[in-house]
Amino acid sequence: MNDTASIKRTLERTIATLTDDPDRARRTYRVDAAMDAGLRVTTTEGKWQVTMDMPEAMGGAASAPNPGVYARAALLGCVAVGVRLEAARDDIRLERLEMSLESDADGRGILGFEGVEPGFESFRLDIRVTSAADEARVRAMIDRALARSPWWNVASRPQNLRADVVVHTIRADA
Repeated sequence: MNDTASIKRTLERTIATLTDDPDRARRTYRVDAAMDAGLRVTTTEGKWQVTMDMPEAMGGAASAPNPGVYARAALLGCVAVGVRLEAARDDIRLERLEMSLESDADGRGILGFEGVEPGFESFRLDIRVTSAADEARVRAMIDRALARSPWWNVASRPQNLRADVVVHTIRADA
């Protein structure tokens, strides 16, 4: 796996910087979306672009992963990186780290069926670690990683959401 000592040194420098100047840790992220043909959408955040589409059963062309694929990948990737970071901080060498995420949803929710929520109902995370470190120490490190994971946090508590809508009306006789 990655060089634990290098990751730890980088984290220590970042922690020292943010301890001295906490305002450097606060950020506002912006992502923009542009609709392509059909249900295909491309999002851009800084230099990164992500293209999504819906499956054919939903009216899409299935030309790219749907937003749910990226949501689950973000959650799982964030936890995996967090475990790696915490292992480096604790000098725990991980010989192998594998994870699986399962989620349950009712597809009727997105279609507006009454009484059916459109989001995920539950998530199940399976973490498999191979390490020479003491099991209790590894488990404590994983608990900290989960507690510090931004996307695990997003999935586990209500968020402040707001939608500002601007409608530009086109005159029919124009």
